[in-house]
Amino acid sequence: MKTLLLICNLYGALFLMAPNSSCQPEYLNNSRVSVEGKLIASNSAGIPVKLQSGTILISETTSQTDGSFKLGGPGTTGEKTLSFDRKIKSFTATTSNCILSYDSLSIVLPNEKSYFNFPQITFEP
Repeated sequence: MKTLLLICNLYGALFLMAPNSSCQPEYLNNSRVSVEGKLIASNSAGIPVKLQSGTILISETTSQTDGSFKLGGPGTTGEKTLSFDRKIKSFTATTSNCILSYDSLSIVLPNEKSYFNFPQITFEP
């Protein structure tokens, strides 16, 4: 009986010490992601821009008076999104495979790349 209790306690301790294998993105060592671009809107100054990976906020800023922005932060294993508080009408990117999200509020960035440039992101009126 004592042996069974010892084995159960040992398995419990091993379970608690096991690495976290959740579905959340994790940071990559020495990896960086950078995004820059220019926003086209009736008033493109001060538009909030967020770079996220799942629920992790990598970086956030607001656009300059000319609509330009730059973001950077640690790279993650998960899919990254460039998010805005208004709907995107169209965009151009120097990197292929960037796609507009289903709700048009963000641009989904491919995992394989770490630098993204958007010469033009146009918002709906």
